[in-house]
Amino acid sequence: MIIKMWSTRCYASLLSNAKQINVIKNIFKKRFSSQGSDIVDSHKKTENVNNSINPNAHSSSIESKLAERGYVEKAWNLENEVIPVQNLQETQSNSSDLIQKIITNSDDLSIYEDYIKLPKALDVCNEDISHIGSYQLPSFNIAKFANSSETIQRLIKLGVKLYKHETDTELMEFLLSKDFEKDLFPYIRFLHDCGVPGEYLGKFFSKNPYLFKVDMDDLHTRIRYLRFHQFDINMIKEIICTNPKWLNYSTKIIDTRLGYFQTTFRLSGKQVRKLTTKNSKLITYKMSHIRENTFVVKELMGFNPYEMKTILLNQPKIWMKCRKNIISTFDYAHNEMKLSHEFISSQPYVLLCRKRRLEQRHKFLVKLGRAQYDPTKPMYVSLIALIGGTDDQFCQNVAKTSRETYDLFLKSM
Repeated sequence: MIIKMWSTRCYASLLSNAKQINVIKNIFKKRFSSQGSDIVDSHKKTENVNNSINPNAHSSSIESKLAERGYVEKAWNLENEVIPVQNLQETQSNSSDLIQKIITNSDDLSIYEDYIKLPKALDVCNEDISHIGSYQLPSFNIAKFANSSETIQRLIKLGVKLYKHETDTELMEFLLSKDFEKDLFPYIRFLHDCGVPGEYLGKFFSKNPYLFKVDMDDLHTRIRYLRFHQFDINMIKEIICTNPKWLNYSTKIIDTRLGYFQTTFRLSGKQVRKLTTKNSKLITYKMSHIRENTFVVKELMGFNPYEMKTILLNQPKIWMKCRKNIISTFDYAHNEMKLSHEFISSQPYVLLCRKRRLEQRHKFLVKLGRAQYDPTKPMYVSLIALIGGTDDQFCQNVAKTSRETYDLFLKSM
């Protein structure tokens, strides 16, 4: 910054000096031409009279005239005579006075200042330049900008975990370029009006900071779409809080997704609203994965449309799980444990259990003679009790034995 200021002042000084030299040259030319012509004219007049008397009068008279006026130069000293020091001092003083007069009277040199002292390259800068910030170089994290950006400070105070999105340089540059009160606060007020609690805003924007890029009119349109389809305020609050990225999708995409579930599984409007409120992430999940799991449940597992509908309304997470895990768990429950499709559809959470966990606990109950899953018979064991809880709870409540016995059995497998 210091070098840049010095170079600017040097450029201004050089420009002013160049203009001064041009002005001085023009003045000298005019004065020499006018005075020289006067000298030549006077010389011509005397030459005609004194030509026969003094043949060297021509050159001597011109030199004497110029010397009197103080314009003696070495080029005109034809006899290489030494100029007296006194005359030289008078010449310098006259020229300096002339330069000072030119500088003060010239309109072209308005940028010139008589008492400016131009700094040198290595001079120490005593000027206060604290208001000039240093250029921010690229950084691998957002912490570098925390002290200088009020927007970043306010977001951190709100509870937003910006470090989770530091790899997205486009998003970080977008946030750094925005004013919190003018650009970001309207989104916070909008979510609060939609029912999002104030203590949840930090978590909300930690999951979806891209909401700041969505136009505010589009957000109001997407809320009006839900209200038009008879989603009440509590439903909208549950949908937004459960799935913060819901508002990133246009009404056209949301309408297509809801239409797919309603048509494929023959749902009513009330059931669609129930499904959306219960698991809003399913609506915005990848459609290719949902279609694939729909094919698995219908064709590979063999559930009829009514059973598929029951499974979807009770455990919609099944459509978001890995296809391979669902098939392996269903195969063991249906073929090894002899559970029917109707029984599995009434308790579909068994499909969310890992096959290894289901196999260990079922074989242990078989070993104890307590593997009875028919609710119409005594010693009934529900599937939720079979797969839920810790190993201690399973041994105490279902197997009715000690944890050490169960651990010995697992070692024998």
